[in-house]
Amino acid sequence: MARGLKAAVCVFIIALTIIAFTGCTSVGIHSTAARQRLDFGANDSVALCLYLDAGISEEQGRTLVQEAWQDDGPLYGLHINVVSVTAWPRPAFMMDGIIDALRREPLKPGCDRILALINRHVGDFVWGVLQLPEYLGAVDDETLTRGYAIARRITLNQMFESPRSVVRHEIYHLLGCDEHFRMARCYEQIARLKRWKREHATDFLPGWDLVNRRMIVSREAVNERLRAALNAEMNESLNASTEVSGVLSTQ
Repeated sequence: MARGLKAAVCVFIIALTIIAFTGCTSVGIHSTAARQRLDFGANDSVALCLYLDAGISEEQGRTLVQEAWQDDGPLYGLHINVVSVTAWPRPAFMMDGIIDALRREPLKPGCDRILALINRHVGDFVWGVLQLPEYLGAVDDETLTRGYAIARRITLNQMFESPRSVVRHEIYHLLGCDEHFRMARCYEQIARLKRWKREHATDFLPGWDLVNRRMIVSREAVNERLRAALNAEMNESLNASTEVSGVLSTQ
């Protein structure tokens, strides 16, 4: 009995460790009562531009998105409509590099969100063997309009998180859910963005600026917000380089 309990505890600890190493890919537990207090309005859709890494077919990408959101979409009357599919080779190995590349991709007319589905390669396998931390998905902080999800299983880190569950998680972030494990807050965000779109008779579901805690209500404003953030980061980097050069030149 004691041996069985120890084994169960060990498995639980390992599971928690793996989940911690994969980044947060759970959104929380649904609350019917909290959801029923809100008015989500009429059925609507989000126009999703799908970016596919090499080795992921259009059929596979569309199926993964459809399966990830098929149970949740009806809860809010908000469905995912894949309006375009673009070949997009994985631009970097780590999360920061992938997100930075996505932040440079403009939201084009007719597109509300961008989701990149990333394939695996031998580097991921080696990383998994070493049991190093990895992120299975992420979304930009400035607008919550660009994100990615790992679409293939290859590492132990994915034992408890299927590509479908990771895509579902990132879709929630793309819909304005900015706090993990607080589904009541998530419901409010989805209802708020849907209501703004409906009341202003626009074809764009607003983004959400996680940094400044405000709505971004047009594609142009979303693109400008990211351009400003990228320019600020570039200037900060240049200033830092100048300071380092100045210090070195005085030595």
